[in-house]
Amino acid sequence: MRSRGCDAELMRYPCVRVTAACLAAALVITPLSSFAAKMAARSGEKPCREAINGLISLLDANSDNTALYRDTFAVVVNTCGLVSPAPKLEGQPVGRTACHDLAAAMVDLIEDGQLNTAAFVKTRNGFAQTCPPR
Repeated sequence: MRSRGCDAELMRYPCVRVTAACLAAALVITPLSSFAAKMAARSGEKPCREAINGLISLLDANSDNTALYRDTFAVVVNTCGLVSPAPKLEGQPVGRTACHDLAAAMVDLIEDGQLNTAAFVKTRNGFAQTCPPR
């Protein structure tokens, strides 16, 4: 028996349809919200360039033992460039001049439009491994 164009079998089990619709929505929305959260956390060229230039200024002022350096370092390492696993610290930190050069190399890569490349990630991770806050 049909009721206003609806199949009688579907009318008997409205909870099944609602459950199926909710499940389908959850399967679509959950990955999208997770993806959006990851993408929103990444910085663009301008904020990354400014943060890295801030690190260079702090290194030049011998201020790599300050809270500002720690915070800026974390921003650069965690939000600039492609997502990659956090690098492990290797050995002793290098001198401020070497850190300055690594940071300048990151700025050069950004200027060349290579923020979201493997080359930038390699340089950023090298900086993270050898130039942590003191």
